Amino acid sequence: MAVRVVTGLLIRDGTILMCLRRTDKPFYPLHWEFPGGKVESGESLVQALERELREELLISLTTATPWFDDIMTYSNGMTYHVTFFLVRDFQGEPVNTEFADIKWFAPEELRSLQHLSGNANILQKILSEGIPK
Repeated sequence: MAVRVVTGLLIRDGTILMCLRRTDKPFYPLHWEFPGGKVESGESLVQALERELREELLISLTTATPWFDDIMTYSNGMTYHVTFFLVRDFQGEPVNTEFADIKWFAPEELRSLQHLSGNANILQKILSEGIPK
């Protein structure tokens, strides 16, 4: 059974926000990821995304559009069903509350980062198609 996860692709001025996992994370420390997390019981996907963005970045979601779904299995044996949302509108400026760093990157800069292995398909989609208009 796959763990349900939502992820926000925060887009601003042609760049995407990435978050660097802390060194004390048990899996994949110092790997870049998109903000988001697990869907809790009783939450819709959008409610989970709203909660995760509020907790991780202290922002309020205005609109989010589902863009890509993926199933990924990591070396720890966990399988995740992830819905990636395009997030162009939010209130507040992202504040790093739980990562080693957060930073905006142009799509072409994403290649040079050390990513979670499960992000291979979404990164390929971004690099081949670009950020949707």
